Amino acid sequence: MEYSNFFDDLKSNIIGQYEECKAYRILCESQGYNPSEHLRSEKDITNIPFLATTLFKKSANLFLSLLRVEPDKLDKWTLSSSTSGDPSMVGRRNSDLMQIRKFVLMDDKFYDSASEYNCVFYPEPKVMREYKSVRIMDKPTESYIGNLLGIFDFSENTTFLLKSCGEGFSVDMNSFEEFLKFNNERNNHLSLRGSTLLLYNAVLELKKQGKGPYNLGSRAIVHTGGGGWDGKKGNISIGTKIERYQFVEEISEFLGIPQKNFRDTYSFTENTFPMDGHYSEKLRSYLFHVPTWGRVIIRDVKTLEPLNKPGDRGLVQVLNAYGTSSFAGASILVDDIAEIVANDSCPECKHEGMTFKIVGRVKGSEAKGCGATLDVRGKQK
Repeated sequence: MEYSNFFDDLKSNIIGQYEECKAYRILCESQGYNPSEHLRSEKDITNIPFLATTLFKKSANLFLSLLRVEPDKLDKWTLSSSTSGDPSMVGRRNSDLMQIRKFVLMDDKFYDSASEYNCVFYPEPKVMREYKSVRIMDKPTESYIGNLLGIFDFSENTTFLLKSCGEGFSVDMNSFEEFLKFNNERNNHLSLRGSTLLLYNAVLELKKQGKGPYNLGSRAIVHTGGGGWDGKKGNISIGTKIERYQFVEEISEFLGIPQKNFRDTYSFTENTFPMDGHYSEKLRSYLFHVPTWGRVIIRDVKTLEPLNKPGDRGLVQVLNAYGTSSFAGASILVDDIAEIVANDSCPECKHEGMTFKIVGRVKGSEAKGCGATLDVRGKQK
């Protein structure tokens, strides 16, 4: 099976990062860690030093130090959407982005790219990639989500709802309403994809106008991604947190789509493998599955010690064996808080591997504190 040698590939990636990224090597040395000596079996992966996502923020001014190659070897800088105006910046080569595409294709049953009709709450991929792009070290900055959109195989009948409007974008509500009317009561194989906030806002607007409800049927799916559950994403805000069950129940009722057809993808700019999740009516949350080509460790928020019991909650550490040849992304600590649902298989769909759900995010000052403990700026020569 492809990617069956995960540990060997992870070890190779960690050693390569240790040798090629001076900042990561300094971090390891400060902890008395050498992957060639200390990474002998999979049980040792909990000891792998990690970089916090806060170190990739533009304001940290470390994005050059976190490269594994010279800047002229990059193809682009991928940027996160940022509520604070301080995006993460990750230098990438196209080969690393193509690795993400491989993972998506291997999990196509979940992504359901064969949907006959797609309605996407994002701009067209090229437009989103190039939005407010600038050049840094002679390489363009591009939206990370825009790059993900570009590697997905959309059908010919795809409507991208975000249109340019002045300095930003606005949702084409007329096209959204036409999409719903056309597919109402027809049980077409269709998908609604994209930003949680934008989809939720669009439905609220239709309700406000007295439109709907609709019945899109059992062959329709809702596939969101990119977060936004705290009510903010990029320059979009609804001023209040959205509970996942609230989103699913309201959208399901208004659009006539079964709750079991709601999906979410967990990923972030510093990562290279998406983690897919289906909605659990019982737990009223999305259950995310760790694929065979990646690993997740949940760490205590205060002590950073690894946790392993179902019900334990802590910070998310992601281990990447693939797709990080250009940047130090093999071991990343995220400021999201997750709860372990199961270690061996999903209790609902029986997907093999670790299952977790996202329950919140570390507050700003605490997240910065996590990053500060790993700050390597003052140690480089």
